Amino acid sequence: MKEIQQALELFNTYLQGVWLRRRYIIITAWLICPAGWIYVYKMPPTYEASARLYVESSTFLEPILRGLTINTNQRDEISLMARTLLSRTNLQKIARQADLDLQSKTDLEFEAIIDALQNEIKVSGTSRENIYSITYANPQPQLALKVVQETLNTFMENRIGNSRADSQSAQEFLDREIADYERRLMEAEQKLSEFKKSRMNLLPGSESNYYTQLANEQQKLEDAKLGLRELETRLQSARGQLSGVNPAGGDNNTITTQYDDRIKQLQSQLDMALIRFTESHPDVVETRRLLDTLIKQRNDELSALAESSAGKSGSGFVATQNSVYQELQLNVARLETEVASTRVRVNAFQGKVDELESRLNLIPEIEAQFTGLNRDYDVNRSKYEALLARREASELSRRVDASEQDVQFKIIEPPRVPFEASGPNRRLLYSIVLLLGLGAGLGMAFLRSLVSPVLSRASQLSFICDYPVFGVISHTDKDKILKQVRLHFFYFTALTAMLIVFYLVLMSNDMLFGRSAELLMRVVR
Repeated sequence: MKEIQQALELFNTYLQGVWLRRRYIIITAWLICPAGWIYVYKMPPTYEASARLYVESSTFLEPILRGLTINTNQRDEISLMARTLLSRTNLQKIARQADLDLQSKTDLEFEAIIDALQNEIKVSGTSRENIYSITYANPQPQLALKVVQETLNTFMENRIGNSRADSQSAQEFLDREIADYERRLMEAEQKLSEFKKSRMNLLPGSESNYYTQLANEQQKLEDAKLGLRELETRLQSARGQLSGVNPAGGDNNTITTQYDDRIKQLQSQLDMALIRFTESHPDVVETRRLLDTLIKQRNDELSALAESSAGKSGSGFVATQNSVYQELQLNVARLETEVASTRVRVNAFQGKVDELESRLNLIPEIEAQFTGLNRDYDVNRSKYEALLARREASELSRRVDASEQDVQFKIIEPPRVPFEASGPNRRLLYSIVLLLGLGAGLGMAFLRSLVSPVLSRASQLSFICDYPVFGVISHTDKDKILKQVRLHFFYFTALTAMLIVFYLVLMSNDMLFGRSAELLMRVVR
């Protein structure tokens, strides 16, 4: 409780010290307020021109052309354009279009105008709704309107110009890349064609590749060897028959008939069938029936030959025997010729197989080269086709841009200047100047009371020193002092009232004649 009382007493002491130095309040206020009010009064009215723009980035063509054209994020692009609208390059263009460059005589002055535009032109909006507002305030309403109009034009022109420039750059880049990949593709096709010409029979995947040729030649070799063995067997049999026949006569059992080969073939088939099947199997029964028929026919032919030989004379019989012997000789000669020709074929097939097998180690290398050439060709072709598709999509996108259907600018509110000036708010500024002057005066009075304090009570003396206070003696000339205090209070009250009256006059003048003055200035301009 004692601490609160001391704090209140200290506050009362400071307040009393400020009051005793109240002349500093009124002096400081009179030094600050009139100067501030005159400055505010002379401030020219400013007119804020504004415009609102809506950017429609999604159109009816977007879902139709999805996947056919190269789509960009229109929202991000428009947002970036809005943020970069106040670049120095754009501001220089706006200043020249609005004839602001005529107000500057040097480059330094023109740069100052650009800096002012950068601070005074306001572009606000949200990329979510794509609604943007452009505002600019200037004492000259027509100039403010022109600056806003040029800023709006620059915003729309930059979108169209950037879109066309980007489209042209992309088209040129695609044309260069397509020409380069077309050259690469032609080179790859040429290399692949030359490789196919030189390695056509060895290429994997062709109709007559190496492995197919090798398999075919091996099969031919096996067939030729089998045929050679069969012919050699028949030749050996024929020679055996020839050796068993007397040139002048012989046994009929050694005579070769037309049924011998077929009988041997059927006997071989019967032996093979009996290995696989039983005696009751239809194939076995049929083969055995045919074999019995051929044997019967052969026996009938030999019987007929024997009867014919017995009915002839001796010389005729020898002649018949000589004809049989000659027939066997011819058969042996024919078989020898066939064996020789078949052996030649076997040697030829063997040579081809050996030649193909000698290339066995070369085939993987050829396949690797062929795979590499195919890979290069496929890569170049896929890139080439992809670039062609991209160029078509780019061309379609360019035509869409040319039709101005991808992004549309809709002016919600065209550039306009309001009838009344947007600033300055003199009434608010007058009040701020008044409060600033009074606050500065209070501060000066408080500082003065701290630097040179005045003791008005005995408690103050006991507060600043440890000596006890035994009594209080009043001033001997109290009436004179009171008169002087009243006079000072009168001066303070009068000067304060004059300051307040001056403030009220300024406020009334702005409320009553401010609009008329603005209209008059606007008509004069």
